[in-house]
Amino acid sequence: MSVINLERSQPSAFAPAPKAVRAGDYVFTSSIYPIDNNGHAINNDEKLGEAGPSLIEVQTRHCLDSLKMVLGDFKSDLGSVLKVEVHLVDAHDFIEFKRVWKEYFPKDPPARTTVEVGDTLPFPNSLLCIDAVALAGNSKLVRQALNDPEGDDSLTAEWASHAVCAGNFVFCSAFPASDFKNGLAVGKPPGFPNYGSNAEMQAEYIFSRLNRVLAQVGTSLENTIESQLYEPDLLNFHDVDGIWVKYMPLPPPRSSMGVKSLILPGALCAANLTILIPDNNHKREESHKGLRWHPVKVRKVNFSPTMKAGDWRFIAGQVSSPDMKSAVRVPPGMINHLSDIEEQIRFTMEILTEQLEANETDWEHCHHVRLYLCEPKRDYRAFARVWREYFPDLSKAPALAFVPSTGIMFQNLLVEIDPTCVARS
Repeated sequence: MSVINLERSQPSAFAPAPKAVRAGDYVFTSSIYPIDNNGHAINNDEKLGEAGPSLIEVQTRHCLDSLKMVLGDFKSDLGSVLKVEVHLVDAHDFIEFKRVWKEYFPKDPPARTTVEVGDTLPFPNSLLCIDAVALAGNSKLVRQALNDPEGDDSLTAEWASHAVCAGNFVFCSAFPASDFKNGLAVGKPPGFPNYGSNAEMQAEYIFSRLNRVLAQVGTSLENTIESQLYEPDLLNFHDVDGIWVKYMPLPPPRSSMGVKSLILPGALCAANLTILIPDNNHKREESHKGLRWHPVKVRKVNFSPTMKAGDWRFIAGQVSSPDMKSAVRVPPGMINHLSDIEEQIRFTMEILTEQLEANETDWEHCHHVRLYLCEPKRDYRAFARVWREYFPDLSKAPALAFVPSTGIMFQNLLVEIDPTCVARS
């Protein structure tokens, strides 16, 4: 089996991470914001008023142009983009965002996950941020866009493919339970509030549709290797988790996060998934190595702490809990002397380090991290300060995708860190 080498771009001027990291055939970007060289949010020409472009149009163009430049460092381009994750401050901006998106991706668009995060981005007056995965310019892998064989209405509504396949990986859109015509496709019958669960019905609809899509390339949700579950209300988690394990009996690593909304009114869940197409060199292998406690035994939730697939290592989002029952906190009498968020980040990194090293990898071989903060406006600066302690040379840090969250799975948790790595040579 060939070793997967990493190649990093120059660090971002205003984020503690490279602009992008290449791992094998794939390029993973850090979050891209609509900011200028001074770190200030891009503005439209207000003097033009309604005769000029809107602010979301101007900022979306800036982000996609920036993505094009970042990919150019790896001799790649927008035609090689497999998936983009989009975080909008306001869901009402989606229509104008989509118009610009369609100009940049006029044919076989990438998969896309789009969530509303509210006014939580670290750069004031920014209306969105994006991050992406693409094929490197000299990759020999073939990019294949996939859609539901029972209908392509998602292209009209979302202008995003259900999934995009390249090599052994399928990158899926996190579409909610929509028929892409009228809105929500399923739910309890009117007048029967006690019959069934909307969250269960929506999850069933989403997963059955995804299996139709994945069957076209010979795989299914049973081969999921990485996942994030986004929900506007975490009280629906239990119902979704029960359907989750039905489709993914050996469940993948997962982060389960609260978000402000899923763009579609009434949507309760969206699954952000990467699927494996197995072969002799890439087979799913669950690992419990390097854990201080096993989450399934403690909380009876359905996710794997580590999943291996050849030289790839997918790690579940980790939190600052010594026992999966409580969160690390500073003493009550020291809340003005010490920082909860800094202590939680350090503890999370400590236990993740143990987990990575027990699974033949380390931070030097980590190419991508998703960062979830529950108090993003308050805690982003503190996070960046601690992150630089671990990566004083930012050219050796992983790509960093920032996802503001409205909540993590139990109380007093402020941060979750979700890394993806490759094995050490």
